[in-house]
Amino acid sequence: MPRQRSDNRAFPLQGNSNFQVICLEQGQRVSKSVRAELHELQHAVLGQIYDEVYRRPLDPPPIVMLRLFELVPTSRYDLQEKEISSYENIEILGMLCAVELVPNQVPTHGKGDMDANSPSTYHSPTPISSQGSSTSNDTSVSESEIARLTAEILIGSKVAQSSLIKIDGQKSLLFVFPDLAVKNQGLFKLRYKFFDLFSAVPGRAINIESECTGGAFCVYTSKDFPGLQKSTELTKVCFHHKGHIYLS
Repeated sequence: MPRQRSDNRAFPLQGNSNFQVICLEQGQRVSKSVRAELHELQHAVLGQIYDEVYRRPLDPPPIVMLRLFELVPTSRYDLQEKEISSYENIEILGMLCAVELVPNQVPTHGKGDMDANSPSTYHSPTPISSQGSSTSNDTSVSESEIARLTAEILIGSKVAQSSLIKIDGQKSLLFVFPDLAVKNQGLFKLRYKFFDLFSAVPGRAINIESECTGGAFCVYTSKDFPGLQKSTELTKVCFHHKGHIYLS
């Protein structure tokens, strides 16, 4: 998806129900009512089955952007939300994003898998340890199956620390997953979950502040793998910042 530039306008809350606001009790945002959004800026297109011989990561590397919004009073009885004006003032240590592997459910009617390539976003402050029904994006896949695939099939660093990276002239909070690979052939998606370790309250489960499901990708056998694509501009930018991303 195209990168969404930081929008610092204030928006009225009335009638806007596509998110849930959390009033944090710990950390740098204590006592502030905030909403977090995750956006997959770049999703993997293909991968090669991971084994002892071929250890090529997903291509291109998945990259996710975090946006933070704060509730601000505009009058005695009215609140509006406004995106944080400068992410350079945010303490990013402890801001993490976990990734899970979800099998892509190909529709049996209509235009096949076209909709799977459009990332969807879901925001909910759910406990990181919660089990049970999956999100509305993955209603046909049980949470236990997603947990199994993530533990047994997905290889690499499954939790990323946020990085402040300049793209399109703006400093943005990005999560980069440079070394993910999948051990099985098939169609998959990645589900991302953002949480802040330093906002956690001792004795309670860590809240997932935002969640999104990314675009679909295909994992090929070594025989059928079509080869790597040319590195994207976003991949190059993140490579120069982080230095451990494979360029093709």
